[in-house]
Amino acid sequence: MRHAALFVCSTAHLPVAERRHIDRLIAVASRGADGRVEVGHPDLVIEPYAYGFFVHTCVVGCGGEAPDISPEFWAILRAAFDRDASWVLFDRDEPAWSQLPTFADPDQPEEHQS
Repeated sequence: MRHAALFVCSTAHLPVAERRHIDRLIAVASRGADGRVEVGHPDLVIEPYAYGFFVHTCVVGCGGEAPDISPEFWAILRAAFDRDASWVLFDRDEPAWSQLPTFADPDQPEEHQS
């Protein structure tokens, strides 16, 4: 048995283009033989979630930085990894945290942004 920690973060803390890119990858992802959605990101392990997505922090443990990940996204993954979290849940309904920058989506009404 192992212990795994989960960080929960608002999707508003990711740059809009990056958020949309991940949403597109999830939308076009195929299913494996086991029925699991296989999200095709070159650097990240992503699992869909009804209100966002999970991202595994293993990319941080590989060393260096991934070129397809923004500095803001990398900082969140690094902070989670440094605190022994295996996953970050980016949830659209999670309130934004004042300690992190937020990125408003101009295509979303104010009340639907998180």
